[in-house]
Amino acid sequence: MSEEAVEQVDQPQGTLLETPSEVAQGGSGNDFLNMIPEEIRNHPSLSPIKDVSNLAQSYVNAQRLIGADKIPMPVNPTDEDLDRIYSRLGTPKSSDGYEISVDGNIVTEDVANGYKDVAHKLRLTPDQANGVLEYYRSMVNTGQEENAQNAEYERGQIETQLRQEWGRAYEDKVQAAGRAVSEFASPEILEMRLSDGTMIGNHPEFIKAFANIADFRQTVTSEDTISEAPNNNAMTPAEAQNEIDAIMNDKSHPYWDSTNIVGRQKAIERMNDLFGMVYNG
Repeated sequence: MSEEAVEQVDQPQGTLLETPSEVAQGGSGNDFLNMIPEEIRNHPSLSPIKDVSNLAQSYVNAQRLIGADKIPMPVNPTDEDLDRIYSRLGTPKSSDGYEISVDGNIVTEDVANGYKDVAHKLRLTPDQANGVLEYYRSMVNTGQEENAQNAEYERGQIETQLRQEWGRAYEDKVQAAGRAVSEFASPEILEMRLSDGTMIGNHPEFIKAFANIADFRQTVTSEDTISEAPNNNAMTPAEAQNEIDAIMNDKSHPYWDSTNIVGRQKAIERMNDLFGMVYNG
């Protein structure tokens, strides 16, 4: 008997050979379908199942779902359908079901009550509502800290600029400007912001403008309502230089009179002070 004949004898008759692709996909399913009653053999639910192993796995999965708390999902849900679904997921029946902590700063009573209504309208669970609110709090706190840091940096820059310009007269000028603002401007003006974000009350030109108003008011009216006379006669470098120039150009000044010992000594001391204001600030 030839080898070909032996192979034909060993091969059971009536058995259909599966192609490699069918084997890779789990088998052709012919044997599996033959074991199923004919009346359910073509049911659509069986089409994904390739063999008995697949059938067993599907059965186990189905058993896991039996008795589980299931939520029906309509194809085109109405608002009533969504209310029922989200209620099963944990959305409270009314906005009173949310517990929102009030801090009096970021979240006031009014903000909390309004937020409850919005959270209920969006069908949020209490955990979701508080999670969103905590994120909002953290963002606001971060923003406030950054604003405070920026404001502090801004004040430092402005002070440096004005100290360089006014020198020893800085304190007197700032105090005089503050008194002028109190008399002529409302507190709300100081909180207004320019296009670059700088508050008007912190802008150096605003401060200098009211310092000039105070100087002008005292010079014209000789009143001390706005700008009181400086305790230390401090001047800005520019003002000190103007006085130096005036003394140098006035040959009748005691500074030039060598016969007036006391007067000339005081004039020399004054000049030394003026030079200090110009060059040392």
